[in-house]
Amino acid sequence: MKKMKLLFLVLTFMVCFTGCGKVKTTVLSDNIKKIELTGNLVTYQAYFHNVIEYDKEAGSGVSHLFEKDRKLFAEYTGTIKYGINLSKVKIDVDGNDINVFIPKAMVIGDPNVDRDDFVSDNFIESKDSVLNRNKITADDSNAAFEAAQKEMKESASQDEELLSLAQKRAKVIIEENIKQFSGLSENSYTINWEYEQ
Repeated sequence: MKKMKLLFLVLTFMVCFTGCGKVKTTVLSDNIKKIELTGNLVTYQAYFHNVIEYDKEAGSGVSHLFEKDRKLFAEYTGTIKYGINLSKVKIDVDGNDINVFIPKAMVIGDPNVDRDDFVSDNFIESKDSVLNRNKITADDSNAAFEAAQKEMKESASQDEELLSLAQKRAKVIIEENIKQFSGLSENSYTINWEYEQ
């Protein structure tokens, strides 16, 4: 009889022990599926300071006979946002291992160039013709502003150091979400990270 009780206790312990692991894995898997990853995640905002050179060509025709090409220089500042596309993040649960794939970071949206840097008082301009002036106009100011935005976005898109930093900061944010939604202590699972190169 004592042997039967002992056998029963051992079997009960084994069933409970093996069942607990499955419950943990099921809870982990179900809770991770609740993490909604959509849209763009902004992870870093960078500040830029630059100078743009804008060329204004002389007009053509008799009325523009003595005009000459002019240059406009504008010193400007602005910010730009970096982040990742969350729909490209992949999270898979394999037992107590959570495997996370993080895509490359990218520039999100358009730069926020300070418009006040493109008022005529802030320009450095090349000298104009004495006879037929090739005046810098509001249209030229707008064109220089648009060129600065384009230049800043291109420069930011090629800055590997800032792109890498934004990707690593995405890891921190995703890790916090996993901790929040896992339903388990951090000791109950392992997160493995893979970064798109």
